[in-house]
Amino acid sequence: MSKVTDDVKDFTKLHEFLNAESVLTIATSDACGPWSAPVLYVADTSAEPFALYFLSSANSRHIKSIPANGSAAVSVYSDYTGDWQSIRGAQIHGCIVQVAEENRASIAEAYFSRFPEIKVLIDNPQTQQETLIGAAFGRSHFYRVTPSFIRFTNNGDSFAGRTEWQL
Repeated sequence: MSKVTDDVKDFTKLHEFLNAESVLTIATSDACGPWSAPVLYVADTSAEPFALYFLSSANSRHIKSIPANGSAAVSVYSDYTGDWQSIRGAQIHGCIVQVAEENRASIAEAYFSRFPEIKVLIDNPQTQQETLIGAAFGRSHFYRVTPSFIRFTNNGDSFAGRTEWQL
């Protein structure tokens, strides 16, 4: 059973969840059909209601297939631990846009603080493969997901317990 709410204080569990997880799956569609791609993200829960930032190549299929209005679906899920009450996830519809150059430094600081291993790949690769991967990351851009609809499933609250926000 879903509960639709506009109550800002209800974002607390969602914010905790988003800050605890690290992989965002982006779902888009292009002439070849539906597509999804996992990316590492960092959540900014100080933004209203939150923003998710990720690093990706402008030439990747998931970025190239985002329509001009930025509309896309993303999801974040926790790892299943063998306990049905551990199932938690967020399904989000929103807008994905490239981060403006003037905001890049603050987003990069938050992102690389969360994922220092990516910064090491860019700045100090140790192998040929790391050099190639680091170079690709170095040419990539930051993108922002701004939600317009959120469904948060948290079986820890109740079986199939969902809260939805239409923003």
